This record gives sequence, C-alpha cells and structure tokens, in this order.
Amino acid sequence: MRRFPLLSVLLLLTLALIQTPAQAAADPIEDLGTPLTSLTIMTGAVGREADGSDVVYAVPAGENARLNIVDLHSRQLKRSIPLPGASGSWAVTVASDGRVYVGSYANARLYRYDPATTQVTDLGSPIPGEQYVYGLSAGENGVIFGGTYPNTHAFKFDPATGQTTDYGTIAGTEKYTRATAYDPVQKVLFAGLLSPKARLIRIDTTTGEKREITPAGLTGSGFSDMNYVDGKIFAQVDNQIYVIDAVTGELVSFEDPSGATVQRYPIIARGVSPASNGAVYFTATAYAITRYDLATNTLSTVMSGGQPVSLGRGAAIGYGWITEDGGPKLYGLAGNYAAGTFRFDPASSALEVWTSPFEYVPAPLENVLADPTTGKVYVNAFLNGSTVVYDPATGGSTATTKLGQTEGWAWGPNGKIYVGTYPNGQLSEWDPTTGTNRVLFALEATHHQNRPVAVLPSGGKLFVGTTPGYGLYGGALTFYDLATGQLDVHRDIVTDQTIASLLPLDGKIWAGSSTDAGQGADPRATEARLFLFDPATQQKTAEYTPVPGARSINELTIGHDGRIWGLADGTVFVFDPATRKVVRKLTVFTAPASAQDGALLWRDGYLYGTSAGRLFVVDSLAGKAKVLRTSGLLRLDATPDGRMYTLLRVAGETELSHLGRFTPPADKCPNSDLRATVWRHGVDSRVPNRFVRDGCTLADLIRG
Repeated sequence: MRRFPLLSVLLLLTLALIQTPAQAAADPIEDLGTPLTSLTIMTGAVGREADGSDVVYAVPAGENARLNIVDLHSRQLKRSIPLPGASGSWAVTVASDGRVYVGSYANARLYRYDPATTQVTDLGSPIPGEQYVYGLSAGENGVIFGGTYPNTHAFKFDPATGQTTDYGTIAGTEKYTRATAYDPVQKVLFAGLLSPKARLIRIDTTTGEKREITPAGLTGSGFSDMNYVDGKIFAQVDNQIYVIDAVTGELVSFEDPSGATVQRYPIIARGVSPASNGAVYFTATAYAITRYDLATNTLSTVMSGGQPVSLGRGAAIGYGWITEDGGPKLYGLAGNYAAGTFRFDPASSALEVWTSPFEYVPAPLENVLADPTTGKVYVNAFLNGSTVVYDPATGGSTATTKLGQTEGWAWGPNGKIYVGTYPNGQLSEWDPTTGTNRVLFALEATHHQNRPVAVLPSGGKLFVGTTPGYGLYGGALTFYDLATGQLDVHRDIVTDQTIASLLPLDGKIWAGSSTDAGQGADPRATEARLFLFDPATQQKTAEYTPVPGARSINELTIGHDGRIWGLADGTVFVFDPATRKVVRKLTVFTAPASAQDGALLWRDGYLYGTSAGRLFVVDSLAGKAKVLRTSGLLRLDATPDGRMYTLLRVAGETELSHLGRFTPPADKCPNSDLRATVWRHGVDSRVPNRFVRDGCTLADLIRG
C-alpha cells in the first residue's frame, strides 16, 4: 500500500473539515412537531365578569400562554386571551376594582385584564431585568403588590398613575420574593422570601422602610404563599402553615384537629381562602378540606358522614366565595394538571368536583430517551411531568404514565427505566411494558437533594448524581443496591458542587462535577472536577481538573480507544485512566453550561454532542470539530438506527416544545475503531499501513 508523507496527510486532514460526512444543510434538525400537549395551571382566582357571570381565571402554562376564563355555572370556556411572550403564571389576583392581574414567567411581565372591555393590557415588566413575577396581592383602590426572581424585589403598581414603586432588593443572598400579603390597617406589605432560608420582611408602603421580622420558631427554606386575614398572616413554608400576628410579628399558637396546641400544621394548597363567617379554609393532607376559626384559633377537618371531605383531584390552588341559595359557597381549582374545579358549601359540608374546559397546550419539554430495542422515543414534559411515547414509524405519540418532571433517566438491562424526578429528588423504577412505577427512594427530605441530573444503572446498582435543594450547596453521589435496597449517599464529595455526570469503568465510578449550587444560590466553586470513586471502600480516590475554568463536566463516555471522553462546557477532552492525564482537548465553542446541559453520542467514529443549545460533531480521526446548529436544542439520544432525537425550540418561540431529529450522514468508511485509534496514535506516515484496511483508503477514511 502506498505510503503518505506527513505533509500530505495533514493536507488531507484539512480537506476533511470541508468534506466531513457530518457537514449539514442550513438546518440539520428535522422538526417533528409538538409531541405532547398538557394542562399545567399553577394558580387561579375567582372573579366576576361585566355580565354578572361568576368565573375562574387561570393561565395554562405553555408557549405564548393565554388567560383562560371559565364560567363556574355553565362550566364553559368563555374566552381565551393571548399573553404575548408569557410561558405561564405563578401569580393571578383580582384587584379591588375587579380587574385581573397576571404576573408571568420567564419574561416577568404584568398583564391586566379588564372584565368591562374583555381586553388584556401588557403593562410591561414592573422590575426590568427580572425573570419571574410572584405573589401578587391586592391593596386598596385597585393597587396591587408583588415580588420577583432572581433579585428579590418587591413592588407596588398603582393603576391611577400607571406607575410602579420598586421597594428595591429586599435581601442579600435570597433570590425569591416568593409571596406577599398586604395589611390595609397598618399600610404594610409583608414579603416572604425563599432560598436558602425562609425570611419575612415588613415593608412600610408609606415610608418604604424595610425590616426583617422573621419570627422565632419559623424555620425552613422558604415561603411559597401568604394571605392577610383579619390581623393575621397565614404563611406557607415548606408545606407547613404558620399563623403570624401582623402587629407583633410573633407566631400564633393554635389548636390542631387532634386538640394539640401547635404553631404549624401540614398544608397542601396555594395558601388559604378569603374569610367567610369567621373562618378560612385550605386543603391539608390527602387534600382534606380544613377550617381555621379566626376567633378561637382552632383547626378542624371538615367531615361528612364520618369521613373527611377531600377534593380528591388535587390541592386547592385558587379560591373565591360566591353567595348562592342564601349563603356563601367556596369555589376554586383543585390540582394543577386535571382542570379540577370545586364547589364547597360550609353549611352542609357538601362538595362537588368537576372538570373545567381549560385549554390543553403544547407542553414545554424536559427530557428525551430512546428505546434501545424498539426504536421508540420517550418524551417528558417540564413542570407537568406527563410522558408520551413517540413512534418514528407512524409519527404519532401515545400518552403513558405520568412520571413527574424528569431531570435524568436511563434504561436498565432489565428493560426498565430508572427515573429521577424533581422536586423531591425521587428515584423510581418504571416498567414501560406493564406501566408499573415503583418508588425506590427520595433524597430531598433526608439529604436535601432535589434534582437527580445523572442516573445510571450498572452492575446491579443504581448510581445517581444530584443537585442540592434551593439555596443550598453540595450535591451528592448516591448508590442504591437494586437487590437489597441498601442506600448510600455521599454528599459534597467535591466541595460545594453538584454531581453532573457518571461513568462506570473497571468496577469504579468516574464522575464529573458542576459548579452549580442549589437553585437560587450563586456558585462558590470556580471550576468543575473529574474524580474517581471506589464503591468498595466508599471513598473518593482521585480528583482532577481536565479543563481549567470549565463550569460543568456534563457528560462522560468511553471512546473506542478505551479512554474517557468528556464534555466540559464547550470543550471535548480525552482523559487516559491509565496514565491519569488529559491527552487531548478540543474547544468546540466557548460558553458556560449547567449540570443538565450536555450529551455525547458515538456514531461511525464521530462524536456528536449537544451543549449550550448547540449541536456539534467531533471527527476523532482529524481531531477537528464543527458546530452544526448554533441554538435551540437540549438533550440528545439515539435510536438503534443511528438517528438522534433532541428537544427543539423553533423560531419565534421561547420554549423547547418540539421534538427534533438529526440523521447523521452515512460514512463511506464506517470503521469506528480505526477512526478513534488513528487519533489516539497520532497521524503520521505509518498510519496507512498499520490501520487502513477492509478496502478503505486513507483518503476515504479522512473524507468519509
């Protein structure tokens, strides 16, 4: 066989950049459309239209979300009004003048609906630069108050002047002003903060003075809802309800349904109802309707026929009183995902629950997983947690088990899928054949881990890498024995960092970290680490920095050369586990990444990947990379036919609500072992004789 001098080989490698099989058209991603529609409602409010009809207002989350208005008596959708640019809402309230305000995400705008005109006005961002508006509450004269993320502002909007008063950043390390409640007697706004610690801030709306009044005995990571009722603040912190005296700022002791005197009680609801006949209501454990008597400070579970009255369909997420048949009836929404709506009569304890016709919309997507046997593709929704199976043969999608918001998942050798879900840091074993879903363990309550971003079944064990909870530092590496159920959790292996990627090798675990802390906390660490952990000794035995300054090592894989190939932000590196050295580094692009933002897949000796919205390919022979798409992508997984599936954001949209497919070009010389081996040994004049075979010439190999 002809020998090629080194100069000629280098020239051919240069040509490979032009003629690589990975070269693509203008857009290499095929848009497969929106595989999943869902209904996700975070909150709602009861109000009245100009024609006198009683309605509920809510915003189903989705691309370019819409305000839905449903008649509570005819149970029909009256109207659906676009909220341009919004993806959903955690804050809907009816002001004292009857107009409805919506605080949106992730554009953090304020929208106002006027029942008299049936029009929505985009009032802009009350605090420029924020991402979420939270905790809207009503004041006098149509004024409304709210909070923001990520810079912990509180604000007032006055419709008379059209002006916003910014009370400024009201905390140091906290990120969320998650809830507000207005006291019309003292002219005071109470702001509840979330992450990393629950703090209560008192704001004098006349002078603007701010001071912390977090009562002793109130502990937790953060507020989620607050209501002011008759001199009391009902505050929800970590699924516990506290009652605070609005004047003294002290916790109010109350009697729970068992007769015990307590200062907190479990709550599963979006706050408490407005007051009626001296009481407020909320849903507690098992969605049981629970009454708080304002005069006696006693809690009681509403009973009927000797049994607790339960909404059944989910937590109460919005309330309002309507007078009917001579008395007040409590109407509201039951649950985030099923359009449950209820009517409760406190006089008789009668309850009716039905489904309202809210609009199902294309769901923002969270994760994708290809079936290695059938070639079908599993797609999971963000927030909603619904899952569908996409069939490439038919182009159709079929709904399946609701798994929850899936941060990481993987197929096991037993044909089951191991699923890690937020917010409880839960791991479950799902059998897609039977539909059974068995919970294995959860890490949030016991180890303060809430996002299982790396999930890997191997050798009879389940290995999991997680992020810490809100405002916290120190992710964990967890081992779970699938046969015995033994659980070993190792937190903060890399100080203040998340465990973002996992790779089993020779009975040990290589792992990559991310500087990410818990959501709402700024990173303390400055660069990601690669480390080796020995399950036998339960010890970290080595640690390295393969790419100095990289924020996250978000994927690890084994190359055909037996070495570890990793993705650190936009850099692909090759680490030799024998010599413990980085032997290659290739910068594909320069951009930071998070713990969940990266994938690597081999095909025909080419390494394909996604990170920071990009699709790229590395030619392991030439040692060169090419970015194939510059934005709009997340995740990557391949079916047995080699086609790759990703989550796609299309032009003009802000959410990843489409399924995308990439078909790698065929390789004329598909000898993947040879291609990777050539780069390992370097390109020189010995390459053709030693490695080119099976009828492939070096030119074929380089050009593909």
